[in-house]
Amino acid sequence: MADYFANALDQLAASPILQGMVAALATFILEDPTTITCGALVAEGHMLFTTALVGLTLGIAAGDFGLYAIGRLVGPSTVAWGLLSQERLDRVKRWFDRNLILAVVLSRFMPGTRLPTYVGAGIFQASPIRFLGAAIAASLLWTLALLAVTVKLGQTILPMLGAYRWPVVVIIVALLVFAQRRASKHLSADDAPAQPVVSFFEFWPPYIFYFPVGLYYAWLALRFRGTTLPTAANPSIYSGGLIRESKSQILSLVPESQRMWIQPFCMFTRPSADIPIETVLREALDVMRSAGIDFPIVAKPDKGQRGAGVQRLRTEDDLRAYLESFPPNLEIVFQQLADLPCEAGVMYYRYPGSNRAAILSITLKEFPTVVGDGAHTLRELILADPRARIVRRVYFNRHGAQLDRVLPPGERFPLVFAGNHAQGTVFKDGTHLATPALLARLHGVASSMPGFYFGRFDIRFTELDAFLNGDDVHIVEINGAGAESTHIWDATMTLRGAYGALFRQWRILFEIGAANRRCGVKPLNPFRLLGDCIWYRESSRRYPLAH
Repeated sequence: MADYFANALDQLAASPILQGMVAALATFILEDPTTITCGALVAEGHMLFTTALVGLTLGIAAGDFGLYAIGRLVGPSTVAWGLLSQERLDRVKRWFDRNLILAVVLSRFMPGTRLPTYVGAGIFQASPIRFLGAAIAASLLWTLALLAVTVKLGQTILPMLGAYRWPVVVIIVALLVFAQRRASKHLSADDAPAQPVVSFFEFWPPYIFYFPVGLYYAWLALRFRGTTLPTAANPSIYSGGLIRESKSQILSLVPESQRMWIQPFCMFTRPSADIPIETVLREALDVMRSAGIDFPIVAKPDKGQRGAGVQRLRTEDDLRAYLESFPPNLEIVFQQLADLPCEAGVMYYRYPGSNRAAILSITLKEFPTVVGDGAHTLRELILADPRARIVRRVYFNRHGAQLDRVLPPGERFPLVFAGNHAQGTVFKDGTHLATPALLARLHGVASSMPGFYFGRFDIRFTELDAFLNGDDVHIVEINGAGAESTHIWDATMTLRGAYGALFRQWRILFEIGAANRRCGVKPLNPFRLLGDCIWYRESSRRYPLAH
């Protein structure tokens, strides 16, 4: 192994530019281990000191500037979300203007301070030119010191190890990675509040947060030779459940033998706009009665995502208002309300041809409320809540008519009904609670559905232990390939953990899609998929406001 590794290094040594590029890119993953590895290569004569120094410095500085750029993009939103006042933003910006170079250089040498300092410099809009200059200088000082020490030690120790020198280098680097991760966890535990309100990335703009996921998707598409392969994951569902799938059609796949776990539902097509609303209401009520459904109900678009258009309806007047606001010639799902206090989203998967299934994640959902004190309005109570004020625009749009009402002492006012993160629901990671009994219950439902291998079950329940035992299960929705492992929005989730979960989810989807493709299932045409995305984007804008 040592000879093979040495031969590979000799080939790479023929191109110093390529060596520098590899070193720079490697720093995006692990900085210090990459520097030590390069130092060992310099000590062995496989790499020039100048190549290592330039490549490492530029790579580390680029990563530092990336942290700054994230903060810069998120910065203006911190005022809109209520995390910072404009006055405080301006005040800290002035501090960074005075102390930027010192802060950047010191944080490079002080463990645990680099991430908050560099992202903070971006949030508080420090000069990008000054930051980049300071980051390059700090990276050069740090890299020069660590690289020089590593080269000196390598020149002394490596010759003594003979054929074992590279296995020893690998072990040392692995131990360094392990030590850094343990130190990072201890620092996080010491510095973090007991119960954070949100994770630092929870409300990043989607185009920033999902950018690495998009790159990983592109890599999977190349690896598995299929741009739209996830649409083949569930052959019995349109697009595999990725986009424009029918909620009612998915629930209808569950046979009578398993239907007792499904909350009763029916589907109704909203007639054209020229049909009188009273006629539309009468037809909707007839469809509900035929399905044995009565008020209160949940109404939602048959083709919908992220809780769009979901409302709880208690009376015929509520239904009339919903039908009036719903776009014509589109389908609506009416479902008997599962008026239960708890909800969870459980990600399930199994591979085609196998009867073994697994739970990928469990998300426990909390529905935020504010409590009246007889002195403050609903608006003021929302703004006073550390989390609610971040998504206050969602709550203000939903409860606009009551914002100026003073809530009596002790009145609990629910801010959200739909169990969706985009609608303001709080998500908690419950993956560690998964039980064989719960898996068996969901596998019984999923395996009874033809051509279903991957998806999320949204479940209402009363008591956690009964739910985990597979008894207290009221399935209100089954999603397909477009479902997300929503436990990543737990306030204690790390960015590494969130991306790890999403990468694993998409890898499994591609693997399932590839297995189905080998069995003759054809993925959706890319252009058709793009058309469906455009169709949904335009249609969802016309859905009623979620309540």
